[in-house]
Amino acid sequence: MTFEAHKGSSGRVGVLGGSAQYTGAPYYAAMASLKAGADLAYVFCAQEACLPIKSYSPELMVSPVYSAQQFDDCHNSNSNNNNNHHPDMEDLKERLIEDMVQKVTSQIERLHVLVIGPGLGRCPLVFEATARIIQHATTKNLALVLDADALWMLAQPPYRALLKDYSKVVLTPNIVEYKRLFANGNDNNNLLQHATVVQKGQHDKILRNGQTRMECHELGGKKRSGGIGDVLAGTIGTLVAWNGILSSSSQEQEDLVLSCWTACCFVKTATRLAFQDKKRSMTAPDVLEHLGPAIDSMTEKDEYGKEDDGTKNDKHKSPAPDASKL
Repeated sequence: MTFEAHKGSSGRVGVLGGSAQYTGAPYYAAMASLKAGADLAYVFCAQEACLPIKSYSPELMVSPVYSAQQFDDCHNSNSNNNNNHHPDMEDLKERLIEDMVQKVTSQIERLHVLVIGPGLGRCPLVFEATARIIQHATTKNLALVLDADALWMLAQPPYRALLKDYSKVVLTPNIVEYKRLFANGNDNNNLLQHATVVQKGQHDKILRNGQTRMECHELGGKKRSGGIGDVLAGTIGTLVAWNGILSSSSQEQEDLVLSCWTACCFVKTATRLAFQDKKRSMTAPDVLEHLGPAIDSMTEKDEYGKEDDGTKNDKHKSPAPDASKL
């Protein structure tokens, strides 16, 4: 950290998720990115989720990018007339999808990373739009973190080749999601070879080129609350953003593994601290509140092992990144 930093220089994280049914997941992911140290967090969500997410925190910049009601009505109309698609309905479907794509992709230039999936839901039209957004992001070489419903999407036949040969992507499957993505007979081997995979579990594993490269053995809490996976996705988003800001292009992919491992250690430690404080009543907001202290306990030490109050002239630390390159 440096006194010369400007707003946004420590990371601008986008979260694509949030549907009519699910508003907590994108909130947890976006807030975790801020609690982990990013400066700005954007949420791109369904219109029905926008006001609830805005009401959770004034820190988030929340943009409605589609109407879940319109998408559902359009999809249901097409499904009910499956053998006789009406041209007007097909035109409406394309307009709705392209409108969502444009609203998200118009913001991509300002982001360091896009986290996709928390609370996204499984509407087929949302998946079609999300796939186009991902394709656009890859043309811009934007780092991606795919979690939750985005992993379900990748496991479906129309989208299995969506991220073929793209290496600036992190996948965060649990055991069930991992099997769904990479089970024997699945044709996602190319994805496994090029993506960085965080296989969540008691000991999180970080895989690269299909091989386990690092494992997080930090002790977590004894309660597995809903939302902790979203907290991890957002924390990974911040660390991936930092990796892109600070790494040289030749070292970026190697450091990506370390970034994911560091994020796993941060969240495991925060979960342990939250459980020690709240025991059985621990929930995801408690993990969010302990994320800052967990990170400080693991990183804010000077060369003598004492807490750094931020007032020293630490010449041994890396210089601030060139703002013109951000």
